[in-house]
Amino acid sequence: MTSAASRANATWNKFSAFRVLGDHEPMPGFRLVMHLAPTSESVARALAARASKAEVLDPELSKALIRAGVGVLHSGFVSFAYATPEEVVLLVRVDAVGKVGSSLAVYDRLLSMYAARVALILGEEIVVSGSIYEFPDIGIAQRAFIAAQEWVEEATPLRSAWRVAQQQQAQGRGVAGFESVDGQAQVLRGAGVDLERLPGWWWRGIAARIRGDGGVELYDEVPSGADFAALITDG
Repeated sequence: MTSAASRANATWNKFSAFRVLGDHEPMPGFRLVMHLAPTSESVARALAARASKAEVLDPELSKALIRAGVGVLHSGFVSFAYATPEEVVLLVRVDAVGKVGSSLAVYDRLLSMYAARVALILGEEIVVSGSIYEFPDIGIAQRAFIAAQEWVEEATPLRSAWRVAQQQQAQGRGVAGFESVDGQAQVLRGAGVDLERLPGWWWRGIAARIRGDGGVELYDEVPSGADFAALITDG
């Protein structure tokens, strides 16, 4: 069976040169992006524990993860949030990190806030990990968001088949390997899942940003490419 590591968003490796420790002083003009993700092991445990009562794919679990991610906007540290069933990508406000150590403090707060919101919605704990990236300008930060969106959309068959497999294993049902596209299609077809009929948020997640007046603008149909990039601003 496909391992948890192989289904993680490896596109973040492309931005590894921009990954930083929290105890640094942000450079003038640079933008911080924080990446938070529930661990695959935690999601697998939740899927297994809920399998007997949940619908196939457990959409309520994924909705909870997305809601918690968007809710991090209320921290006051974030101007834009992109939340999917797999991860949350956050554009940190320039005025939230201005001295040595502030990046780590904001990161800890956002990580804790996301995990707490997930626990509050689900009634169970999900372990969350994350990382901090410092990009030289907003344009490169936007590329990171676009890469995250492209991955979550391209990985939808694998992500979906993996969830079905966790549910079926918890119910004592054997699951064939799904390393190949054909294997994924077989698992999904056997569970009655039609990918084309899944909602847009399952494919692309949901985005939200803080408007200039302080309100929240929600995008439940997230555009792609340049149109997505145009949303990623400080309002």
